[in-house]
Amino acid sequence: MLISEKFMELFQVPDFVKPYLHHFVTEQEMELIVKLKGRSLTADDIAGLMNASVYKVRDLLEKAYQREVLNREIKDGLVYYKAADFYARLDNYCKWGNYYVLPKSVRKKLDQWCYDEFLKRNNNFQKVIENDPEYDNCFNEWVLLLSEVEEMIDVAREIRVVPCDCKMLADNCDRPREVCLFFDNKITDRTGGRTLTKDEAKQLVRYTDQKGLMHTGGPYNWREVGPNVVCNCCADCCYPFRAALHLGTKGKWPKSRYIANYNPDNCRLCGRCVQRCHFGAFYYDGTVVDQKGRSRRRVAFNPDLCWGCGLCANSCPAGAIVMEKL
Repeated sequence: MLISEKFMELFQVPDFVKPYLHHFVTEQEMELIVKLKGRSLTADDIAGLMNASVYKVRDLLEKAYQREVLNREIKDGLVYYKAADFYARLDNYCKWGNYYVLPKSVRKKLDQWCYDEFLKRNNNFQKVIENDPEYDNCFNEWVLLLSEVEEMIDVAREIRVVPCDCKMLADNCDRPREVCLFFDNKITDRTGGRTLTKDEAKQLVRYTDQKGLMHTGGPYNWREVGPNVVCNCCADCCYPFRAALHLGTKGKWPKSRYIANYNPDNCRLCGRCVQRCHFGAFYYDGTVVDQKGRSRRRVAFNPDLCWGCGLCANSCPAGAIVMEKL
């Protein structure tokens, strides 16, 4: 068996990626994964396998670790290295690699493959569907209002922004990509990205809100334990919302805690809410009304379709929409 074929088996690479494997890993990295054979070994052990000096091997290991080809852990005071997998490497490469040199048809396949893996690896979704009461500790737990995200930023000690892997993989919209915030203990030696001040972070989330991105994050008890991640999401690209729509977990996951209260008497019929709602909760009902001598399409609201993100209320010039707690 060729080393590339053995590597693909061990690293769990889908077959259609084979012609593009060199974009994701080097020949040295493939050799490393094949020689590890799924084992967890120290740098000295790996140097013996690679027939190379430990100094050269340490450099290879550090680069492979940062590229999420390898994972590492400390046991009994020693650092051990073990193969990661293609799912982790793809997540890293789509954010930090030259991902868009790949043909669009291949990127579409990668997005679908990654989305399917996302569903398999996050069985929290099934717990949400099956359990009553709701499962509280799930990926991207809460749909957040902008004011809540700003509150999280206020209490954070450290803030990092990174590109959204969902948006980089799906590429289904033209909204901003550098939009995921990591806080405090969630920031690791592989998080990457840019460090932001609190003012810069608030400017960013307000900008993403203006661009029509919803806010999700947690953990659900962040006021007690501190915030960890805030994602600024769309329903076109972002895996949590795509999965929620697919699985029918609206309201339970991501957890909705607010609903829009629409007062049609105050509405100017500008249509901003219609344009901004990802789920069609605000829509034109097909009738035309006269408003101050001008013909306007009438706006209607279906509360059953509201996810409680607040994008509509944040942009309503007439104050005709307010968010109310469920």
